[in-house]
Amino acid sequence: MGITEALYTENEKLERFEMLMNTKEYLTKEEYDFCVLWDKDVKIQTSYIGDYSSYGDYLNLNLYSEHDHEKRMES
Repeated sequence: MGITEALYTENEKLERFEMLMNTKEYLTKEEYDFCVLWDKDVKIQTSYIGDYSSYGDYLNLNLYSEHDHEKRMES
């Protein structure tokens, strides 16, 4: 793999990481593992919820809002 290909691959990984951490309130185990490999601080930015939610295994605390959650539960 050449330098250009390696940079392209790393850029794709960075874009995926940013998309997951900036848009997904719940992460699957695979998504969480991917993000932790990219940035260890993800461990403090997420909370393991396991079977509590059908949306994913980890709650992304950067995006989670108790207010929004309560609004969704009311509808």
